[in-house]
Amino acid sequence: MKKYQIINKDVIKELPNIPNNSIDLIICDPPYLGGFTNYFKDFKSKLKVNGQMLWFCQPTELYDLPEKPLQVLIWKEPYSPKPIRKKYREFFDIIAWYAYGDYSFNKLLWNLMNSVFEDLVIGYKREHKWEKPKTLIERLILVHTKENDTIFDPFAGSGIIKDISERLNRNYIGYEVESDITLATAK
Repeated sequence: MKKYQIINKDVIKELPNIPNNSIDLIICDPPYLGGFTNYFKDFKSKLKVNGQMLWFCQPTELYDLPEKPLQVLIWKEPYSPKPIRKKYREFFDIIAWYAYGDYSFNKLLWNLMNSVFEDLVIGYKREHKWEKPKTLIERLILVHTKENDTIFDPFAGSGIIKDISERLNRNYIGYEVESDITLATAK
């Protein structure tokens, strides 16, 4: 039986209730500069021996992560009129990829296997202001998991990881502390 649920609770408080060694892939896209790198080891303990973690962060937060990633991936965001003060504009997110043991890695077409992603949020209305493109999330799930694997999304936001997991026949468990977002994603 498949599991697809978003739980409306604070994931940090609920981490002790999530079994260790039970997750194949964690896609962690926490609120930036929120100090969530302090919980890296707690999240990692939930991974199976051959598990993986994709941790989205701002470039400066990469230095706060307690382990060196296997590889740094980049999502190049579309340009926007973001305000800047005394620094260069940053129109990209870092995706720190951690992989342990004999992890899954499913090669797609060679031209899709670049470590720089330029996917856009187009063709649908964003449910959350920091939502990542569906095409990016789908590609990451296809490469880093197999059917029936379990994906953990500790900051579920818009729920796109849940929707894509269900469509691709993966189990999914997510947490979202904001109840209005959780209700919207349950539709």
